[in-house]
Amino acid sequence: MTVHHDFALDRFQKEAIAAIDAGRSVLVAAPTSSGKTVVAEHAVDMALADGGRAFYTAPIKALSNQKFRDLGILFGAERVGLMTGDQVVASDAPAVVMTTEVLRNMLYAGSEGLDGLRWVVLDEVHFLEDPYRGAVWEEVVLNLAPEVGIVALSATVSNAGELGDWLRTVRGPTDVVVERRRPVRLRSHYLVGQRGGRGRPRRLHRVDLRKEGKRAKEGRRFDVEGHQRHQRGRSGGWVTPRRQEVLRELADAEMLPAIQFIFSRAGCDEARDQVVRDGLDLNDPDEAEAVEAHVRARLASVPDADLVALGVDGWLEGLRRGVAAHHAGMVPLFKEVTEELFANGLLKLVYATETLALGVNLPARSVVVERLTKFTGETHEVLTPGQFTQLSGRAGRRGLDVEGHALVCWSPFIRYEKVAALAESRDFVLRSAFRPTYNMVANLVEGRTRAEAVDLLSRSFAQFQVDRQVGERRRRDEERRAEVERLHRSLAGRRRSVPSGRPIDPADLRPGDVVDLDDDHIHVVLSVGQRSGGRSRIRTLDGVGRVATVDDADLPGPPSLLGSVEMPAPFLPEDPNFRREVRARLSDVLPNGVGSLSGVPDGGTGRREDQRRLTRLEKQLAASVSEVPDPGSDLAARLDAAHRVLEARRMADGWDLTERGSVLTSIHHEADLLAAEALGDGLLEGMSPAMMAAVVSCLTYRKRGPGESTGVRLAGEFPERFGALKALAGRIARAERTVGLDPQDEPDPGFGHVVHAWASGAGLDEVLEDDLPGGEFVRNVRLVADLLRQVASVAPRDVGVVAAEAGALVDRGVVAMSAGRLDEAN
Repeated sequence: MTVHHDFALDRFQKEAIAAIDAGRSVLVAAPTSSGKTVVAEHAVDMALADGGRAFYTAPIKALSNQKFRDLGILFGAERVGLMTGDQVVASDAPAVVMTTEVLRNMLYAGSEGLDGLRWVVLDEVHFLEDPYRGAVWEEVVLNLAPEVGIVALSATVSNAGELGDWLRTVRGPTDVVVERRRPVRLRSHYLVGQRGGRGRPRRLHRVDLRKEGKRAKEGRRFDVEGHQRHQRGRSGGWVTPRRQEVLRELADAEMLPAIQFIFSRAGCDEARDQVVRDGLDLNDPDEAEAVEAHVRARLASVPDADLVALGVDGWLEGLRRGVAAHHAGMVPLFKEVTEELFANGLLKLVYATETLALGVNLPARSVVVERLTKFTGETHEVLTPGQFTQLSGRAGRRGLDVEGHALVCWSPFIRYEKVAALAESRDFVLRSAFRPTYNMVANLVEGRTRAEAVDLLSRSFAQFQVDRQVGERRRRDEERRAEVERLHRSLAGRRRSVPSGRPIDPADLRPGDVVDLDDDHIHVVLSVGQRSGGRSRIRTLDGVGRVATVDDADLPGPPSLLGSVEMPAPFLPEDPNFRREVRARLSDVLPNGVGSLSGVPDGGTGRREDQRRLTRLEKQLAASVSEVPDPGSDLAARLDAAHRVLEARRMADGWDLTERGSVLTSIHHEADLLAAEALGDGLLEGMSPAMMAAVVSCLTYRKRGPGESTGVRLAGEFPERFGALKALAGRIARAERTVGLDPQDEPDPGFGHVVHAWASGAGLDEVLEDDLPGGEFVRNVRLVADLLRQVASVAPRDVGVVAAEAGALVDRGVVAMSAGRLDEAN
């Protein structure tokens, strides 16, 4: 064994390692920076010691590269390889780091590289809830050979036991090891601004959300009522803290370095620029010099013109001062440099969108959440406990901080109790997003019988969760039915010992009437008031001397008139003597002489409560019976529907793929069917590489944010090519609707003119636009390059050559530098 630790292992690490040593798979759910990687490294070490292979999968290229470096240092560079789709380094090494999609593709292809595989590490396995990529993790789990052990690493999820139960079902013996204790204690705070005025300066209040192990009550005084939220001066003067105030508090309280989450790219940039405009320096001169040297070294190969187009001077000025922005609008190279500087202690404050909460390990002493709501594209929604946990999980650096800090800024729209509950909650329920894609269906048709395909889907975590939910619902319904039967027997067994009466309209009641209101008491009517809408309010005195008022709408049925008594004079219902006399006269007309029904042990409230409970349970049962199942819950039905689409589109003939359909097994993309059909129909033939890139971009590009696409902005043959592609998409959509499936997204031409210009040699300054920042440009070009690479591998030779050339033309400059590749030095 190669790995030896010079530190004491935590309890959860020992338990997980013991499971691996015993040959059992293991699921480890633990907080960020708690040391889950130690467990993964042990599995890799064990595989290498036995002469076998180990694969370490990660969800993103940046994380794959980081693990490649780490494992190379640990086990020796010659024993560790890397496979990330567009980059392969020593793929035949005994230990290989790869993106999860690469392993999935190897499994479907039956790759020889799987020979001798002993252990697979699935890092960030909670990604299986991702709606676009989550299915990949389940496909890997379901398709790995039975003898391969799995080490699944996850964030702390509240249903780890359920995930472990599924893994045992499909993989055999699997230990579940959960560590809820954070490696660094977390302290949560509430930041509230207060307006100044009349000689009083503006103030910032910082309140602990918990004190002495309990939720602190102090924060409640900052709540404002709905009508006060938009009225200046009417909310106690409480306001959301300014970013400069937050920074000052962090610095004064020695809470730096920090990450402040702002759910807006423009907001992150503005916050950074404000620090620069204010002339604040968070770095000392030596740190500023170190930043300058690091950045210059990392950007040495980037052309000056590209640096100017990307606004490098403004970005670098912030870095020198120790402040940066981090969001998807930045080119990946800039984000990587930001992460490196922060990890090395050369940045004190990063304004980031929530994307920083995922991926590479980047802890801080403090985390600030500016708002607890984020815009989803349609509405503003409060963060879920899982999302808040992901953000606050960055707070506290193991080995450096005694405690981490999570600070939440005040908002008039979120009450204090909601803030405190969110900070305390550990409710992060993992939900499968597994759905059969056309690529998955094609691979199942290619390699399995239909019965085997249905069996595989039935063993998915998605179906496992659905089956559990159905079983739980059935159990609840059985309990409700049993309770309904008991209540019916109980209510039927309560026999009345009073004269039979006749139903009467509440409006016809008069003072002195003796009535049964079906609540186990006999009442004398004191008064009847008429309300709007023809409703009546009845005031009564019951046999035990209680005065009550009830609306006729709240009665379970019409009152039963049993008789009447003469009311004492004078009529003084509030007088105790009057009430005693009425009770005495009531007892003269009742056989029991007590004014209540016989056989009722609870003093009179039981019958009405039982009746209400019975009504509620019967409504719940009726709703459960009529509940429409989630159309996505029947995966076998989705499989059959997708297969019928393939048959309708001549991609399949029965349970066999046609020659036209075989291409689909190698197209891994959201628009997989449209891409495969475009190839089959010859829509990608006879065009230049730049035009090929433009047409392929219609399959990969999706406009960000609300509003319509920009439309066709490229001349020449592009409009006709796009028109043919859109018409093909329309035919596919009709086939999908016929079988009850939601159509795939339509092709979007909005990026065609940009990538065409880039492939034709245009400079970065010529293609960037106001609504297309560098990061968006790079991301979309990389999506085009990835699909071009897949097209090149499956297309007829002439088309494949052009696709490969197009991929090479777009993969240049800042795009190539941001592709997650490692240079020779790395």
